[in-house]
Amino acid sequence: MHTGVFRNLQTVINHYNVINIAPANTRLDPKLRPNNIGQKLNLTPEETDAVVAFLRTMSGNNLYTDKKWGSPFK
Repeated sequence: MHTGVFRNLQTVINHYNVINIAPANTRLDPKLRPNNIGQKLNLTPEETDAVVAFLRTMSGNNLYTDKKWGSPFK
């Protein structure tokens, strides 16, 4: 993650899929702690693969250089 402890996206997602969330962690998005109880992602292996595949689509620099992704106001 932020420190480079995890080597790939799969490992990062698996970490958040099983992490124990401290009840006192009030900085966590309320959607992940309904009734102030921390929630794991509870993703299946297939869902984890789908998230990784989706995140991998958000790479590259053609968004910045390809004219088809230019101003939507033209």
